[in-house]
Amino acid sequence: MSPFLERKAERIAYFEKYVNGWKQKKCTACNGSGYYDHNGSPPCSGCDGTGKTFEPPKKDAP
Repeated sequence: MSPFLERKAERIAYFEKYVNGWKQKKCTACNGSGYYDHNGSPPCSGCDGTGKTFEPPKKDAP
């Protein structure tokens, strides 16, 4: 097998396992602002100050 096809298979496997189906949602701890309140508080630790969290893909029940 050529090195290109090996790397391509690795990229496909990585995408299917870690990227495909994940959704970004508004952080529930800070309501998407990235901070807990408006009075100079530190960044939200739930989302690391980004305001977004990742939700894993939902598995279909058999």
